[in-house]
Amino acid sequence: MKISIVMLAYNHERFIAKALESVLMQETEYEYELIVGEDCSSDRTREIIKEYEKKFKGKMVPLYRKKNLGMTKNLLDCLRHCKGEYIAMLEGDDCWIDSQKLQKQIVYLKDHPEYIASTHNWNQVDSQGNFLKRGFEESDIQVYTDQSLNMRLPGQTSTLIVRNIMQDVYKKYRNKIIRYSWIPMDTLAPVILLKYGNIVVFPDVMSEYRYYIEENGTNWSSKYELDAKENYLYFFIIAIGIEKFAKEIGFSMDLSEHKLGLFKSSRAVRGWSKRKKWLWIQGVLMLLLEPHRIRFFKLAWKERERNKR
Repeated sequence: MKISIVMLAYNHERFIAKALESVLMQETEYEYELIVGEDCSSDRTREIIKEYEKKFKGKMVPLYRKKNLGMTKNLLDCLRHCKGEYIAMLEGDDCWIDSQKLQKQIVYLKDHPEYIASTHNWNQVDSQGNFLKRGFEESDIQVYTDQSLNMRLPGQTSTLIVRNIMQDVYKKYRNKIIRYSWIPMDTLAPVILLKYGNIVVFPDVMSEYRYYIEENGTNWSSKYELDAKENYLYFFIIAIGIEKFAKEIGFSMDLSEHKLGLFKSSRAVRGWSKRKKWLWIQGVLMLLLEPHRIRFFKLAWKERERNKR
């Protein structure tokens, strides 16, 4: 049996070696291949990956892009190259910290065919590797089902191992995924996977997710992080998109409470300033964009009356 490990790499010069080393340290009875989608980095990421090719002794399949594809197209192409029965994900700025990670998750999925995928707990660290917080606090195995669909994901990307159903996913959902590529793939993925089965979530901490915000940074947090950018409108549109995507593939998903929270946050700033004006405009646009406006107004009104008591 073979495991395909997909690693997306873009401007990860500072972190890619640690990510690659965390694959090399895996102790598993199963054969694996590492498929690396290097998306035309402007730093030394590509050179570092090339240096590691020999260390992997033929187990690495490097895909050096001639032009930048962007995260979604890079991922879809990497998945098409996967020959393994299972697929594990690891982003180039994250790493695994448990040498038994692959073994534990694969053994469980082999013994429990009712699950389509497994994830686990993780540590959030900064750009220097300093601990920030744990992914979630649950101490028991959890099960993520279609009834769990909300903005809380079953795990961070680098915790995921999924059965290789990618040919079927590609055939059924490729066009939709491309059309909704403006939504982060780690948010869309659980919605798609739940069409095939439930996801088991282990409490074990087996990876590190790197969270950092830098001026002109190319990582997702630097570009979009909610608290730093106060771009509530962006996340409101993301929520609408997820609801629409879920409906298109046969799930009912209501993120009204999440959207209401974003709207309320845009109203929270007191006084009048340039910042307040932008937040006020965001709130107005949220109301205009909300497809279920009347229901949303009723929810907001109930929340307002509840807070008065």
